[in-house]
Amino acid sequence: MKSSIFIPYLLRDGAILQRNQEYRFWGYTGSEQEVILSYEEIILKTKSDEKGYFDIILPAHEVSESIDFKISTVDAEIVLKDICFGDVFLLGGQSNMQLWMERLKTRYPDEIERAKNPWIRYFEAPQEPSFDNIKTELTSGQ
Repeated sequence: MKSSIFIPYLLRDGAILQRNQEYRFWGYTGSEQEVILSYEEIILKTKSDEKGYFDIILPAHEVSESIDFKISTVDAEIVLKDICFGDVFLLGGQSNMQLWMERLKTRYPDEIERAKNPWIRYFEAPQEPSFDNIKTELTSGQ
């Protein structure tokens, strides 16, 4: 089945969602289509708007290990793998923050190599300055 569902990079395989609170999950598909999101024993439904945008409020969830999310419409289905609920931390800054983190790679290579905690997830947003318009979604990221 060919997918016509777009999920933002931030919410794809390996994402971590904030535990113990409702969470807004969103994406895009065809215009005015029913969208079903299911995981564990939970089934949530919504309908996309005329531009194909949809969002669903996920109920609060305790800390979890790897969960698969299935998202489907009448003509498409995708599965997002290894989604976890836990604590989300946002780090932001200007070039000074990025420069310092880059220096850690050369100053502490052994510590970084030994830091193998599979529950820590790291998402890096692309550096794409936009001075002419407001972006609603990232164009990449991992």
